[in-house]
Parts: sequence; C-alpha cells; structure tokens
Amino acid sequence: MKREVAAEIVDSLKEAGVDFVATLTEANLHDLVIALGEDPAIHHVPVTREEEGIGVCAGAYLGGKKPAMVMMNAGFLLSANAIATVCIHPGIPVLMLIGHSGGVGEENAGHATVGALTEPVLQAMHIVYEKVGRFEEIRPAVRDSQTLARSSRRPTAIVLNKQALR
Repeated sequence: MKREVAAEIVDSLKEAGVDFVATLTEANLHDLVIALGEDPAIHHVPVTREEEGIGVCAGAYLGGKKPAMVMMNAGFLLSANAIATVCIHPGIPVLMLIGHSGGVGEENAGHATVGALTEPVLQAMHIVYEKVGRFEEIRPAVRDSQTLARSSRRPTAIVLNKQALR
C-alpha cells in the first residue's frame, strides 16, 4: 500500500468520526497500520487475532468510542463468530476495513479460496459492504459505511481490493 493511500484512509476515518482503530498487521496493510499508529487523533490498538480486535472494538464502542477494525479477508473469515455474537446480536457498530486477497490473478491457491468466500460470508451475515478499488472511492466509502454503521447499529465493511492496496 502506498503511503498516499494509507494517509487517505486515515484522513477519511477521522473525517467520518472514527477515533479508535484495532489492527492486525499484515504485509499488504503495513503502511496503513504505521500511519494509524502515528496519528494522535486515533487511538490505535494492535491486536494478535482478528476476533480479539472485534472484541476490543466492541468494548471501545461501549466506552464511547467510534471504532474500526483493519484486517485481511482471511482474518475476517476467522472472526465471523465474534462479529455475529459480539457486534451483530447486541447492536454494536464497527466499521471493518478488509484487505482482499484472492482475486483475479491470484497465484496462491489458498488466497484464491479465501477470496472466493469473502463476499458470500459478508452477505450471509447480512453485513452491508462496499468494494473499493480506486483511490477516489476511499473517502466516500468510509464516510457512507461509517454513517450506516452508526445509524443501523451494525457492523459494516469496506473491501479493499489489490488495486486499492497498492
């Protein structure tokens, strides 16, 4: 991910009112995680597992914060139970920024499988999501997804494809 893309995401999160972000670092998200950690306006909490991050975000919301979770799509799949029980059932809004691997041109068979499952699982969980593939789509997607998360009291997601991560 280019630093300009990371900066755009951080600025968009702040503009949308997000003040707390849990992250699980991964090579594709490294620059974003660094940018979040360097911004004093956002309370950044690195986590060791995605479902831990979902729980931390839920607690932050209950403490008055407006949380977001940054993870890759494999981590989203791993955290589906936590999202359902900790966020969807009790009505806790968490904006999820999900880096997507496994799309067209993927050479890793495991990533291809995860990529094929991401959208069907989002749909099965009734999580409204937006796919972002271009720089200019980032800001409106963050704004609109955060607005919906707050108004519906449900998690929402932005799926960032490889083009958005570069």
